Amino acid sequence: MELARLEPAKILETAERLEKRIEERFPESGLSRVCSQLVELCSHANETCHQIREPNWLVRIPSYGLLILMVLASVGALLMAMFGGKDHGGISWAEGLQVAEAAINDVLLLGAAGWFLASYEVRRKRSRVVGALHQLRTLAHLIDVHQLSKTPGMIGQTESHTPSSPKRTFSRFQMGRYLDYCSEMLALNGKVAALYGDGFDDPEAIRAVTEVEELCIGLQRKIWQKMILLRGSGTAVRAS
Repeated sequence: MELARLEPAKILETAERLEKRIEERFPESGLSRVCSQLVELCSHANETCHQIREPNWLVRIPSYGLLILMVLASVGALLMAMFGGKDHGGISWAEGLQVAEAAINDVLLLGAAGWFLASYEVRRKRSRVVGALHQLRTLAHLIDVHQLSKTPGMIGQTESHTPSSPKRTFSRFQMGRYLDYCSEMLALNGKVAALYGDGFDDPEAIRAVTEVEELCIGLQRKIWQKMILLRGSGTAVRAS
């Protein structure tokens, strides 16, 4: 039975719809601009994930070809060393030991070179994944920055403001929607990160994906706590 997979197109569609909802509710807001960045990262993830799942023959063929040439050259050099002195009675024990030592060194070097060439494609893909996940990690922190000053307990408390206090003009309903949008963006951010681990079985990449997902979940918990306080201090905020 084939397991269901995340669909990048569906995630992109959800992100685009969320961007429209935020723009309609909070026109020209900073959160709307951040969501547009999320949409852009979603669209890039669709193309990048497809390229990561497919074999990169432009990298594989030159790498494997170079590896084969190195093996053939080493084997040829070894045969020449072993049978080059055949007309003169063959090679001595001392020369044989030298040839064996050189062969061992060649095997070790070929092993290291082979691993480097064979893993080049994976390392190249891993680098792309890590770079994309770094952008998602930064975006998660940007979303968190936008909700920092949204404090449910300060609604209507204008007498406690100072000249340096952030502007708090949201009603209870508006703050509820704002926090809800932040939570949805973090959820989508985590889903985009999960796309990069879907179909790319690399331990380091999977570890980086997990870190971004855990970051998003941790930031969502902060928002959920605020939403619980908001709903507990007044009329429940309905989703739209």
